[in-house]
Parts: sequence; C-alpha cells; structure tokens
Amino acid sequence: MSTHEAKRISRRRMLGASGTAALAGAAAVAAPGSQAEAAAAAPRWVMVMDLRRCVGCRACTISCKTENSVPIGNWRTVVQEKVSGTFPNTKKGFLPLMCNHCEGNDKDKMPPCIKDCPQYPGERAKYTTPDGKTIRYRTGGTYKRPDGMVLIDNAQCIGCGKCITACPYGVRSFNPLQKAGLKPEEKGVTKCSLCQHRVDNGVEPACVNTCQGRARIFGDLNDPSSEVAKLVKQHKLTALLPDEGTKPHVFYIDPDNLLATVYKKKTDSLDHFRDEIT
Repeated sequence: MSTHEAKRISRRRMLGASGTAALAGAAAVAAPGSQAEAAAAAPRWVMVMDLRRCVGCRACTISCKTENSVPIGNWRTVVQEKVSGTFPNTKKGFLPLMCNHCEGNDKDKMPPCIKDCPQYPGERAKYTTPDGKTIRYRTGGTYKRPDGMVLIDNAQCIGCGKCITACPYGVRSFNPLQKAGLKPEEKGVTKCSLCQHRVDNGVEPACVNTCQGRARIFGDLNDPSSEVAKLVKQHKLTALLPDEGTKPHVFYIDPDNLLATVYKKKTDSLDHFRDEIT
C-alpha cells in the first residue's frame, strides 16, 4: 500500500467517508462549488459549535496559535463572552468564532472574499476525492476547494486587503510576519484554514482536538454516519448573519440565543475579532 493510499484510508476512518449525495435536510448549506460531481464525491467539511458545552477555557485559541504559528496580535479563532443577569444570579455566555468557510450565495456559489480577490481565478489545480475521483478547480490569492475549505495561497497574494474588507464576519487580518507573495512590499493575509494540513492527513483540526468540553465537532456533512450529519438532523442549527446569504459551513447549537446576545459584529476595525485572554 502506498503512503498516499494509507493517508486516504486514515482520513476516512478518522473523519468519515464521503456519502454519495448531500443530506436532504442540509441542502441550504450548499454544495462545494457549482459542480454536481463535487457535491456527490467530495467531502463537505463543516464545524458545529455546541454552545451548551463551551466553558471559555481558550484551549482552542491557544492550540490554533501554536499549530499555525499565529503571531501576537493576530487570531484565527477567538471566543467572545458576555455576563448577563444581576448579582448573585449571573451567567456568562461564550461564543467561539472563526472563518465560516462560506459556500457563497445562490447565484454564483462564491464567498464575498473570493469574489473581491483580484487574483482569483488563479492557477489551475486538481482535487482528488477519497474514492479517487479528480475534480479540477482554480486557486488564487484566496479560493475555495471542492471540499468547501476557503483557503489563502500567499504565493498568489498581492496584499491588497480586499478580502479582509469583503468578509462580513471580519475574521481575516494582515499577517505582520508574512510578505505577500507577489508584492513583497505588502503584508500577507491570515485566517483559519481548518488546519488543512491536518485534515488532509486524516487528523482533526487542532482546536477540535484540544476542546476539553467537545464543544467543537468537525466532520464531513456528506457522510450520513458522521457526527456532524447526525447533529444537523437532531438540532435546529443556526449560523452567523443569515441575512448576508453567504451560507456558512460553521453552525451553532444555541439554545440560549447567544448569537443574538453575545455576538459583536464587524465594524470598520477588527476589534471585535480579538481575544484579550490569549
């Protein structure tokens, strides 16, 4: 058995093999890209945040910084919090945030960050599904893989920051330690990559692996046996800023309506996407 085959088997065992079709109940989440073949054969990686379990420990933010060498003053995931009630009857709510790896609107299936990237479409690439099918797609300064991951290719980035401005969630920022590949005088951009390097080798993202309360659940929505697929059927999941129409791939189990009471939306600055503890 080749190393390549072993990695594919490991990934299927760890995160679930892809189903042959998307779950009917999750159709609104949208399929990877506009290709029907991609929707059927490629995984659809999603994250479910169970807010009943988040205790605000910040293991996720620390592990993310360590795993991805995120510089001081930058974050790829943060936890917003808010205290409600009157002493002694108070309660603290925790809301973890990250890049939503959006599918994009109904018209063009393209997230706003990619739509505004002047370097997209860029180089041609191939994605191989777990069952061996090849899907062709285009990369760019920022782009979307057929499995739904929205990623940055710094080698094709010009550091213009248009993707930062376009993101309605404000989860992208300039990386002060990285130069833009095509314009070294400019800074590169950083954001959550769903730990692509780990997932491609059958390992869960670092934040999921270190979450002590199992508040973060990651998996393939195209696999009916995966935990995320079961959660979609069991709960009425919500997402951030539904009116934006971006169709996020990050969902929340939110019985206390923390998305409405805790979430600090993007403003002209990125102060909302900071974590003072980490």
